[in-house]
Amino acid sequence: MTQTKLNRTAPAESPQFRQLRQAFEELAELVGLTLVVYDKDRYLLGDCRPNAICSAVQKGEEGRRLCERDCGGMLDQVSRGGEFVSFKCHASLYSFAAPVRVEGQVRFVVLGGRVFRNYQDFSAFTKVAPQFAIKDYFFEDCDDSLRFENAEYFERTARFIQSMVDSFFKGSIQGDKAKKRTDQISTLYDLSSVLPLEATPEKIFHLVLQAIGVLFDIEGGAVLQTGGEGESFQELCSYGSLLARKQEIRLPEHAGFGELNQGEPLFIGETYPILRLGYPESVHSVQSLPVLHRNRLAWVVQVYNTPLDAESVELLQAYCRHLAVILENVLMKQEAQDNQSVLSVVTDFSLAIGAQLESQGLYRAILMKTAELAGAEQASLMIFDETSQELSIKCVKGLNEKIVQNLRVKPGQGVAGLVFDSGRPLLVKNVDHDPRFTERQRARYRTKSLLCVPLRINQRKIGVINLTDKPGEGFDENDLRLVESVASHASVALDRTDYYKMSEELRKISITDSLTDLYNRRFFQDRMSEEIERSRRHGQPVSLIMLDIDNFKHYNDTYGHLAGDEALRLTAAIIKNSVRNIDRVARYGGEEFAVILPMTEIAAARDIAERIRSGVAGRYFPDEALRAAVKLTASLGIASFPQHAGNLFELVGNADKALYLAKVSGKNCVAVFDKSRANKNAGGQS
Repeated sequence: MTQTKLNRTAPAESPQFRQLRQAFEELAELVGLTLVVYDKDRYLLGDCRPNAICSAVQKGEEGRRLCERDCGGMLDQVSRGGEFVSFKCHASLYSFAAPVRVEGQVRFVVLGGRVFRNYQDFSAFTKVAPQFAIKDYFFEDCDDSLRFENAEYFERTARFIQSMVDSFFKGSIQGDKAKKRTDQISTLYDLSSVLPLEATPEKIFHLVLQAIGVLFDIEGGAVLQTGGEGESFQELCSYGSLLARKQEIRLPEHAGFGELNQGEPLFIGETYPILRLGYPESVHSVQSLPVLHRNRLAWVVQVYNTPLDAESVELLQAYCRHLAVILENVLMKQEAQDNQSVLSVVTDFSLAIGAQLESQGLYRAILMKTAELAGAEQASLMIFDETSQELSIKCVKGLNEKIVQNLRVKPGQGVAGLVFDSGRPLLVKNVDHDPRFTERQRARYRTKSLLCVPLRINQRKIGVINLTDKPGEGFDENDLRLVESVASHASVALDRTDYYKMSEELRKISITDSLTDLYNRRFFQDRMSEEIERSRRHGQPVSLIMLDIDNFKHYNDTYGHLAGDEALRLTAAIIKNSVRNIDRVARYGGEEFAVILPMTEIAAARDIAERIRSGVAGRYFPDEALRAAVKLTASLGIASFPQHAGNLFELVGNADKALYLAKVSGKNCVAVFDKSRANKNAGGQS
C-alpha cells in the first residue's frame, strides 16, 4: 500500500506502547471499536481491530486523499495540542481523535471509532462506494465493520477509552503493575457486557461493588442513592458491613459536595467530617465517585478505609461515567416497562369506574380502586363544594363514615386543604421527620407515610384523594406516579358525572310541569306510546284516567290565581298519593290531569279512579282558613287499550269522552268509556 501520513510506521516502536499493546488490543475488542495509536510525531504505532471499510477506501488514490483530509487533519490538530474531538468522515463513519498527555505534553494520539450511527449513514456510503472501486459483494464479507452506535453511546465510549488510555500512560506503570492495571480495565469493561441484563440499578451496582472490591482489594464500600435535591443520601447496596441497610448519609452538608455535583471525585480523610455526615466510627476514610443521571447527581460509589492512587481513582471515575450510559439505557427500558404497566393499570381503573354515572357509586369506585392500587389501608375522597367553598368527605376506607361525615376543610387548611389549594401532590415518607405535622397529628398514623393527590381538570380543582397506612416501607415515588395517573382519569369521570347530573336535571325540567312537579304533556305522550307498544308485545291491557277539576274557573276567579295554583298543587299531590309506583301521573293542561295505568284492566282502573275522586272531594282548598266556604271535586273518565282503542290517539280521545260523560252525569264521579253513550252529542258543562 502506498505510504501516507496515516500509515507511516515509526522507525522504532515506543517502549511505553510496547508494554501496553496487548491492553490496547483487548480494549478495542471489548468496546468493539477500531483503535489506531500514533506517537507525537504522527507515526503509526498500532492498528487494533482494523476497519475493513477504511482499508478498502484507502486502496485508491482518491480514497487516500479524502482519508488524509479527514482523519489526517484531525490527527494533526490533536497532536499539536488540540483537545478531544469527534467527527464524521467522507465515508459517513464516525470517529474520534483523543490526545494522551504525559506530564502535560501530548505524547500519543488515538484515532478510534469508525462506525456508522444509523442505517442512513450506511446507505449514504453505499452510494459513493463505487468511486472507490468497492463492489456490492464487499459488504457481504465485512459484517464486523457494519456496526451502528447511537450518538450518546459513541461519545461516552470514546471518552471512556480516552480515560483508559490516559491511565495506561500515567506514571511509570511497568511489569506486574501494568499487567494488574490491564486486568482491572479488562475486567471492568468485560463486566459492562452483562450489566445491561440486570433489571435494576441496585443489582447493577451490586455487581460493580463486588468487582471493585476484588480488583482493588478494598476494605469496604457502598453505593449511596440521592433522596432528592438537598436531601440526605441513602445506602442502596454495600460491599462489606460498614454501613447499615438504608443508612442515611448527609453528603450535601460537606463543603466539597459541589465537586460531586459537578461529576468530580471527592476524598474525605478527616475523622470529624466523616462522623458529622452520619458515617459509623468504623469508617476512617471515604473516596466518593459520582454517577450522574441526566446531568444530575443520582448515585455515589464509595470506597472506605482503602487508599487509592490517583490513577486508580481516575480509572474508576472513568468507569462511573461509562456506567452512567448503561444505567441510562436500563432505566429507559425500565421506564418503558413501567409506562406499559401504568397504562394497563389505568385501563383497568378506567374500566372499573367507567360504568358509574351516579355520584355515590363513582366516589366509592374511585376511592376503593385507588387505595387497592397503592396498597393503602386507610383512604378518603374529598370533593370541593363551590357553594360553601369547602372540601367535604364523600367516601372513606378504613374509617367509620359517621365519624367524618360532618368534617369540612377550607382550601389551604390542613394537609388536604394545602394540596387542594396548591394543586400539587404531597408524598410524605415519614411524618416524624416532617415539621408540618405536630406530635398529636403524628400519633394518628399507624404507619409513617402518606400520599395526598389533587383532582383537577386543567385549572379547575375538583377535590383530593388522601391515602395512608400502607404496610411495609410505606409510599414511594412509584406510588405517587401511579396515583397521579389514575387521578387524572378519576377527575374526568367526576367531571362527566357532574355533566350527567346537569343533563339529568335538564331532562327532568324538560319533562316536568314546574307548578305541580308532575310529568308534563310531552312526557305523557311519549310514555303512553311506549306503554301501548308494550301492551301489544305482551298482550296485557293499559288503562288511562283523564281527570278534570269541577268548576275550577269559578274557583280561580273567586279566590285568585295564587289560590288556583295552590289548588292545582294539592290536587296533584292527592293523585300521586292515590296511585301505585308503576303508574305515571301527568298534568295534561290547565286543570286537567292524566294517569297512565300499565297492566291494568277496567275494574282495577275504576278502583284507582274512585280513590282519587274521594281524595279530592274530602279535601278543603286552598288552606285551613277557608275550609268552611271552599271545597272542590273532580270528574274522571277511563278508557283502556286495546278494549276501547286501537292506538294512542283513540285511547286519549275515548278517555276524554268518558270524562265528558262524567261531567254531564253530575260531576264528582267516575265514568268508563261507553261507545253507545259517547256517540250521543249531549250538551255539557265544565
